[in-house]
Amino acid sequence: MSTSSLPLSAQSPRPPRVATPDNAAGPVAHDGLTWTARNGFAEVLALVPASVWAEPERQPGWKRVKKNGRREVWRVLIAGRAYFVKYYSDEGFRTRVKRLFRPPPCIAEWNGGLFALRCGIPAVVPAGHAALQRNGLRWSLLVTEAVEPAGTLSEFWRQLQSDEDVRRRRRDVMQLARQVAEMIARAHQAGFEHLDMHAANLLVAPTAPGRYRTLFVDLQSARLNRPISDAAVVRNLAQLNQWFRKNSSIKDRLRFLRLYLRWRDEFEHAFPHGRPLRLSFRALVAALDVAAQRHAQRLWAQRDRRAGRRGSYFDRIRLGGGWIAQVATSVKHRSEDSRTSGLALNAEWWREVLSAPLRWFEPTPNQRAAAAEHAVKIGHSGVTRRALLAHDDGPIPVYIKRCLARSAWRRLSQLLPPSRGMRGWRMGHALLHRDLPTPRPLALLERRVGPLIRESLLMTEALPGALDLEAHLRRELPAAGGRATYRLKSALGAALVRELRRLEERHFAHRDCKASNILVLPHPALRLFWIDMDGLRLLRRPLRESERLRPLIRLHVSLLDIAGVTRTDRVRFLTRYLSGFGRTSDAWRRLWPQLVGAAARKSAAKLARREWKLKNYGRE
Repeated sequence: MSTSSLPLSAQSPRPPRVATPDNAAGPVAHDGLTWTARNGFAEVLALVPASVWAEPERQPGWKRVKKNGRREVWRVLIAGRAYFVKYYSDEGFRTRVKRLFRPPPCIAEWNGGLFALRCGIPAVVPAGHAALQRNGLRWSLLVTEAVEPAGTLSEFWRQLQSDEDVRRRRRDVMQLARQVAEMIARAHQAGFEHLDMHAANLLVAPTAPGRYRTLFVDLQSARLNRPISDAAVVRNLAQLNQWFRKNSSIKDRLRFLRLYLRWRDEFEHAFPHGRPLRLSFRALVAALDVAAQRHAQRLWAQRDRRAGRRGSYFDRIRLGGGWIAQVATSVKHRSEDSRTSGLALNAEWWREVLSAPLRWFEPTPNQRAAAAEHAVKIGHSGVTRRALLAHDDGPIPVYIKRCLARSAWRRLSQLLPPSRGMRGWRMGHALLHRDLPTPRPLALLERRVGPLIRESLLMTEALPGALDLEAHLRRELPAAGGRATYRLKSALGAALVRELRRLEERHFAHRDCKASNILVLPHPALRLFWIDMDGLRLLRRPLRESERLRPLIRLHVSLLDIAGVTRTDRVRFLTRYLSGFGRTSDAWRRLWPQLVGAAARKSAAKLARREWKLKNYGRE
């Protein structure tokens, strides 16, 4: 009989592990460092001089696997055994203030590991911790026993989804859901709440062919030895749900929740803090949906603020002539849509590339012909050019937009921050942070005189092979025929509906949603990207009816002049956009007259605007 066919009570609960005298922690002094060690780690310390811990970068076989502004993680080998060493910086005013209210993260993670060990909660096992000086600065370090081979839950889940054997994939997904549900239910009933429980803070380690175990890592933020309330349960599960909302099916997530509730019942009387959950399955799903939205909003806002600061992923550099640049240096998760997401763009490289920001727009007489060939768009409110940035890994194609003022009033208003370039920078990264497709903004340049802004440039990554929707339709529709035309328009309609819905769900209002502001990348699979951030706004509330209708009207008008896009295509698109649970199949009939009337007014205004531009600027 397979393990999955057994009732839960027959498989577990396993009795909580209790620390033995061999595992008891105690102080150890060695070579001038005072350690707290357990499980025989004091014998390992005798093999390592104190100077080695202060200089991990000079030790053969020691490898840094992670680094941020306050922490480093190293994989080390001592006497043939692998450990992970975490270094925590103890410098800075904010750090000293935090120490007044909470223990150092090194001590917090040590305590979390010991608590998990006592309660039988699968987690990394601590070996020892100490405080030391590195390069004249105060650090604390924590050593944990390595779990190898192992990978994060997010990495392992992606590997499962790529398995072409459907039966094996389903079996592994079910086993993984059971393991994670058991681990989290045990932790909650034991009074252990991991406050940063995302898919990268859970490890999956194979124990045998087709068999795995899961465990917690990064325990410095865990809340210990207190009952976990219903609200805390929902909040904690919402953190884990954030990653799986876009990487798993609803069926898998609901199966996990049912398993979690069953394991809670199993562990309710196994721990002093065990308690029943006063939420039914339906109520838990509803509460989790609300909590997941709140958690996502907080996470997105945090990432938005990060785009305007100096840190691990962004930097600010000062150039000559009053120019200041905010640049993207790296990304946390590589994207297949962005080549630069896999490149290291350090501040020194950016300083060299941006040494003369206006050279793309103010060429010498000998360069004017080449500059004209690289012009993408020349308008009264801005000029956009193509450029290639030299890099060791190959040239990087980019678009550079220079924002212009079309009147004296606009020139005065654009002196005040935020600049149009800054708004485009913020909006582009806000889209990326919310998993909405757009070319990655790489650099924002502003020339300032005190608080006033004289110039702003926005540089974004170019997507080779991409065309705007209007150009794509004009090229592809005449070449296609019969069923190929239907398949092309059906695929584009489905992609447009998907991206417009996602834009609406994340509270973006778009007032300039025309076909030329949507990029189409047809290969290897058809994808759409939002460009030209001037018409986008991020709201703190759901969109009103007029705000939902506005992008549909603008898109409708922009496609009127394209041969091959028929009235039937527009009705089919609107029907698909309005389809959904609880909606009637003829919901489009109510909206169609509004759309046609508003589109007629928009077309008339567009024609009048075009005539005004020709009269005042000599071009459209």
